[in-house]
Amino acid sequence: MDINQIKYLLAVVDNNFNLTKSAEILHVSQPAISKSIKDIEFRKGIKVFKHKKGRIIGLTRYGQALVNESRKVYQQYVEMMEKLNRFSEEKNGIVKIGIAPVINSIVFNDALIAFINSNPGIELKLVECGAYSLQKMLVLGDIDLAVIVSPATIEGIYENLIYESSVRVWFNANHRFNQTGAKVIPFAEIEKEKIVTLTDSFMVTFQLNKRFRGDRKRPNYFLQTVSWDLVLNLVQRDENLVGILAAPIGQNYSDKEIKSKEMEPAFPWRISLCNTSTSIESPAVDYTKNWFLKYFSKYKKISIEG
Repeated sequence: MDINQIKYLLAVVDNNFNLTKSAEILHVSQPAISKSIKDIEFRKGIKVFKHKKGRIIGLTRYGQALVNESRKVYQQYVEMMEKLNRFSEEKNGIVKIGIAPVINSIVFNDALIAFINSNPGIELKLVECGAYSLQKMLVLGDIDLAVIVSPATIEGIYENLIYESSVRVWFNANHRFNQTGAKVIPFAEIEKEKIVTLTDSFMVTFQLNKRFRGDRKRPNYFLQTVSWDLVLNLVQRDENLVGILAAPIGQNYSDKEIKSKEMEPAFPWRISLCNTSTSIESPAVDYTKNWFLKYFSKYKKISIEG
């Protein structure tokens, strides 16, 4: 068991086996908690939890013994990390952090400025590329932390949700979507339109394609690009096009001729700060991770008006 699995196990027990509450406290997804629990039982070959009608209701005798030992280990880990932090009041080191370009310019720019000003002893080395490449680099140890659109698609990556908004449909003010009084646009209506969006290397497009496949539809893509501003420029110039982009992108592009609305069903845009069990063994990396988690803990979901 690695330290994250121990933390997840103790959180579930301490929250009366409520996976939803445990996930909220740990700032992770509920599937991540469930997967960690299954991994413990599968790899160790023991029954840790008692189940009833598919729900966890308690601990087995072996599970209680595992929890008791896990508390000792986790306490030792906490004490060890506190000692390491006390060894150097000024944090030092190099931390390689990968950030998807769209996220960097929209979500992370202020955080980067604040971190660099507050921590002159830590040198951040930025790697900017798509979510899939960043996940591979993280697992291979080429970077220490990754900031991606959730969910991660490679095993062994732990996510900490730091930012949440939504993906919206964007359109010209003369488009039919702007003529209706509806606040949300059904996905079935979007499927009828000529769509401009990002390339398949972006997680948003990956999720969009899954929705199309779920409806057994072929997406009517007019153009795919790596440039979010090109998407909005095309929508501005042609009232027959619609764009699919994350809501915060519109903050960097103000034009009265461009409108946006939420989709139905809702299309969330969640950002995660990711690590592996080994990448945070470095005190500088662990400190950097916790600094950004604390920075974004004050964040509240934004609301973008169409």
